Amino acid sequence: MLVLDEPTGGLDPLMQHEFHNIVKELKETGTTFFISSHNLPEVERACDRVGIIREGTLIAVDDIENLKEKALRKLEIHFATPVPAEAFEGLTGIKDLEIENNTLRCSVVGSEDALIKAAARFEVLNVVSPEVSLEEIFIEYYQGGADAA
Repeated sequence: MLVLDEPTGGLDPLMQHEFHNIVKELKETGTTFFISSHNLPEVERACDRVGIIREGTLIAVDDIENLKEKALRKLEIHFATPVPAEAFEGLTGIKDLEIENNTLRCSVVGSEDALIKAAARFEVLNVVSPEVSLEEIFIEYYQGGADAA
């Protein structure tokens, strides 16, 4: 069993790659890892499950994929022409909807299906959806929003 705290912090990309290769080899032999990290891609590469601790109490334990599906994600869609806000209001899982000129910005919880289908009625130039960070997931849990997510 290994306990690691921010194991790739300060490592250059080559050493990070080497670290992940070693973790992969050890994982295949059945080694258990406890990793404390705010770097979701790092955790995803090394771990199968994630635990979230708040004020010294374990408040959630879940598979990486389940945790990401529950997370509040930011999404930005760029259209060729302005789009009406009414086309996107009331969609399931959509929060903080803003439409400015040709750009829609919102947060999405759960499936993006309804939003994508609504957007497909217009000419879409680009979709930007940054990777959800582990810090954002922690914040959502800390603010009590994870139950709604």
